[in-house]
Amino acid sequence: MIRFGRFRLDPSQGLTRGTNEVHLTPKALAILSVLARRAGRVVSKQELFDLVWPDTAVSDAALTSCIQELRHALGDDPREPRYLETVHRRGYRFVARIAGADNVSPEYGATDLSRTDLILVGRDPVLQQMRASLLAAMAGTRRVVFLSGDPGIGKSAVINAFLAEERTGPAVHVAGAACVEQYGAIEAYRPLLEMLTRLCKQPDGARVVATLAQCAPTWLAQLPAVQTPAQFAALQRRTAGATRDRMLRELTDAFEAMTVEETLVLWLEDLHWADPSTIDWIAAFARRPEAARLLLIASFRRTEGLVANVVSEIVDALRVKGLCREIELTGLDPEAFAGYVAWRHPPAPGVEATLGRLASQVRAHTAGNPLFAANVLRDLVANGVLVKQNDGWSVRDGLSPVTLGVPEDVRRVIERQLERLNPETLDVLEVASIVGLEGSGAAVAAGAGRDVGDVEGPLASMARQMRFIADSGIEEWPDGTVAARFRILHSLYREVLQNRLSATRRATLHARIGLRLEAAYGDRSSEVAARLAIHFEEGRDVRRAIAYLQQAAQTAVRRSAIEEARRSFDRALTLLETLPVSNERHEHEVALRIGLGGVLMAGRGWGAVEVEAMYLRARELCRELGDTPQLFPALWGLWLFYWGRGSLGIARSVADDLLRLARKEGDPPLLLQAYHAMWATCFSMGEFQASHDHAAAGLALYVQENHFPLVASYGNHDAAVCARMFDARALALLGRTDAAVHTLDEGVALARRLAHPFTLALALVLGAGVHQFRRDAAAVARYAAEATLLCREQSFPLLLAWGMTFQGWAAVENGSQQDGAAMIAEGIDRARRTGSDQFLPHLLGMAADAHLRTGSTDNSRCLTDEALSIAARTGERFYEAELHRLRGELELARRPKHTEEAAAAFHRAMEIARSQGAGLLILRAVVGLGDCGNVRAGFAKSDLCWRTR
Repeated sequence: MIRFGRFRLDPSQGLTRGTNEVHLTPKALAILSVLARRAGRVVSKQELFDLVWPDTAVSDAALTSCIQELRHALGDDPREPRYLETVHRRGYRFVARIAGADNVSPEYGATDLSRTDLILVGRDPVLQQMRASLLAAMAGTRRVVFLSGDPGIGKSAVINAFLAEERTGPAVHVAGAACVEQYGAIEAYRPLLEMLTRLCKQPDGARVVATLAQCAPTWLAQLPAVQTPAQFAALQRRTAGATRDRMLRELTDAFEAMTVEETLVLWLEDLHWADPSTIDWIAAFARRPEAARLLLIASFRRTEGLVANVVSEIVDALRVKGLCREIELTGLDPEAFAGYVAWRHPPAPGVEATLGRLASQVRAHTAGNPLFAANVLRDLVANGVLVKQNDGWSVRDGLSPVTLGVPEDVRRVIERQLERLNPETLDVLEVASIVGLEGSGAAVAAGAGRDVGDVEGPLASMARQMRFIADSGIEEWPDGTVAARFRILHSLYREVLQNRLSATRRATLHARIGLRLEAAYGDRSSEVAARLAIHFEEGRDVRRAIAYLQQAAQTAVRRSAIEEARRSFDRALTLLETLPVSNERHEHEVALRIGLGGVLMAGRGWGAVEVEAMYLRARELCRELGDTPQLFPALWGLWLFYWGRGSLGIARSVADDLLRLARKEGDPPLLLQAYHAMWATCFSMGEFQASHDHAAAGLALYVQENHFPLVASYGNHDAAVCARMFDARALALLGRTDAAVHTLDEGVALARRLAHPFTLALALVLGAGVHQFRRDAAAVARYAAEATLLCREQSFPLLLAWGMTFQGWAAVENGSQQDGAAMIAEGIDRARRTGSDQFLPHLLGMAADAHLRTGSTDNSRCLTDEALSIAARTGERFYEAELHRLRGELELARRPKHTEEAAAAFHRAMEIARSQGAGLLILRAVVGLGDCGNVRAGFAKSDLCWRTR
């Protein structure tokens, strides 16, 4: 609501004078809204045409008619305008003084726009560039605009003014959030989640929720407030294990889907304080090539904040590629500044020149920084230097450099203004600065030790005056507490307020606020774990801070925000060192190192040295503690590290320890996961019957309701699906191919029912492997195609590499030899880049097989030799017999009349296969001997071929 004179203007409801409605046609109302929002600035005719009549050709007469209608309704004289001024050959200007404007609704998060007039003087070129970007977005071309500049230069005010203009435009939806300074626990995607929450709570929020459910379930799974508990729990299970790339892609998909019927304007303030994951999303969003009616606006400082350097690098890279526009705001120029002072403080007759000199000196004193200048002018009024009289403003006793005082920064000016407040109001503002840049009055009340009503009064009074804070709607906590929400108008205000407090006072306030927030959220405290960790760390409650840092890290893991999770775990470990050595401290350290080990494995690969160090330290501490339940997850993480890296000898030793420990504890979930480690390790080492037995033992223990929820703790996949797939592989190589296919089908069917992406991708890839053992190229192609599609959608790099290799092998078998060989090579290259040697001898063996079929025997031999070398080094022997058989095939291809070396290779393959009980591989080796003309093999080739398929 905008108030001027006796009028009140609501762009969506109309114009009133007192209690009477003033009738206006829709276009006239739209023009008045546009001009009032740009009070004091010239709005060109073309701009009015673009905003009020988009995509419609109209004549000047239509605009003139609307202006005449407005003047008649307002009782305005064009020769001496009080409201609408015609600026010859330029456009129109709203010249009335805005008495006040109600706050923008909370979903936009903007402050009162009537207070931004100083900062907006001289910003017409900036706003024009932003309008041009919006018009491009409305035409279907996504646009990204960055506003950069020093503190107080007016970035937020420009954004607010632009957003206020566009609220009057057709089919434009606006959403955004401000980034806040974080340290210690960093909440991943915090501003983006706030943005989505606001969108979901708007009148058409049900449509937004439906769009998220369809396009971005991983994001909806982070928003418990917009779902029932049952819906939220089901969605979290379904999206468990989602990758970072999937989350980045899904959010953009959802925003694009929202623009089918309208243009979407997204804004983010203070990007220099954003978390790394939010920055990653912006970069991914800007690089997306698809058309979309989307405009993203973000403000940042280049030299301050958590990720300022990263933001600057990304902006520079995007700008070079033409993927964004950066608008750098600088201080106001002399003409703009003088025009503001004359408009804000109309001079009394004869004082124009003096007031002009004042404007010049204030600008020189502040370098044209709008926030600094506004506070200096307010100081001059408060000190009686700038005096309002009946006929205008005058300057007392002339002006000299002494009047302004020695040059100082804006912080000191703000400090002087705070000192003029009454003690009660100042105390409330100081506590509010500890709550955050934005927060609830209930949190302020907790810090101040008062009732909520006692602090809401001073907060509301400050908000009405737009001094230091603004109203930001209502906030409700899970315990039913409802209080007004506020926003500190500028980070500099918060900084100055915090610096007024002693260290002891700050710690006391943080502790009080943390305890109240903890009580309010109860068993939902994980939703605000990052905030609680900060309050308790600053409140010197180290144990609580560590607990919430761990919760914040776990939340980040669920969001696939690996960097934020790592930082929270690291901070918790740092704080832990400040506690005295004790069993309790060791227990905490074990839990943190197990968690950090999983995060490092996900972020840096299975082979990262830091992963091994984390789990080894956890195991060492467990042994010091004696009987601790944390020993099992510590060992399991260590086993996964060694198995994934391909150190199978050590992995087998750790798996044996896991089985002994689980049997000792007699706990079915632990025993299942011990068998999990055993069936995978035994298979990789070529112990197929043992792998089958362990898988069967694990399946006998499995209860879906009890064990599926453990996927996040044990390998990010379901144990029963894994058991069936490894069992199918073992059965196939044992020669029981029909049973293998049946078991495979059961595993894939269960994976589909569970609807867990990583589990299904793993089942499909391993299923492709079973069919490759059977040399069923058509089945391999089907499974591998579905697997690679899913892996690309979900961003599973290692599984994608495996799937591509199988897909390439099937292509070679089906006649596409060149394309298939290239796909195999790419798959192997991708697998190597993950740092894992697991299954690499098998992948190289398929590549050797493909080259053999194309006649490239030299390449095939090199690949076979490398595969055997890796198998010897890692102990991965399940494909060793096949590699020797391939070597025999190579010798036959190279020297078909000299079969001694080929026969020796086939005999070696048969010996290994017999030692493993691998009936299928024995038969394959026998067929090779038959090709050598070795009748002593005892079998006819024709009788065996069908049994090897």
